Amino acid sequence: MISVKELDAGYGDIQVLRGVSLEINEGEIVSLVGANAAGKSTMVKALSGIIKPWRGQVLFDGVRVDTLEPHEIAELGIVQVPEGRRLFPQMSVLENLLLGAYTPRARRDYEKTLRDIFEMFPILKERQNQLAGSLSGGEQQMCAIGRGLMAKPKLLMLDEPSLGLAPILVAQVLNMVKAIREQGVTVLLVEQNVRQSLALADRGYVLENGRIVMEGPSAALLADDRLRQAYLGM
Repeated sequence: MISVKELDAGYGDIQVLRGVSLEINEGEIVSLVGANAAGKSTMVKALSGIIKPWRGQVLFDGVRVDTLEPHEIAELGIVQVPEGRRLFPQMSVLENLLLGAYTPRARRDYEKTLRDIFEMFPILKERQNQLAGSLSGGEQQMCAIGRGLMAKPKLLMLDEPSLGLAPILVAQVLNMVKAIREQGVTVLLVEQNVRQSLALADRGYVLENGRIVMEGPSAALLADDRLRQAYLGM
């Protein structure tokens, strides 16, 4: 579905990504893991068009997209759920969700999509008229994911969905990823939580200092002594 080839990217004169290459196949859950400041969020921003790569290519369904604007990329089906949720706190849950259906393709079926999201996240239906800023952290993350799903993604990129959540809520949020995949959505899961995100994914990539240093099936990565020592303290 998506192929990234030798991607360099950064901010101003500061290079963050260095020759990153990765692939995501349709129907997969792929984890991109690494420590804080490894370049994970920069990767997501480059894929969604928020920043332009300095070098390299991003192909989506065979079409080059790294030269497109963010709204054009979203219309094709690449959608980002940003780190920190980024909800509009003084707007209702429903209003936040409806903002997700901003592309022409999403607007055509927004009522059905909204029903599907309320079925997946019943608490959002119950609290649809409540201000988003008054929700708990876990409920806000559900709302952010629901807003992303309102855009009818083919590829949904979740940037640190477990950030700031209690351990029990982390497990709940990550389990939502399985339900999203069952709806036919391919997922790129970007996480510092190495163990849980790789346990959930089909394949994984390990990013260190802007470079991919390990990749492969998740089970193989979790069994790798280098990864266990570096990220799992084992």
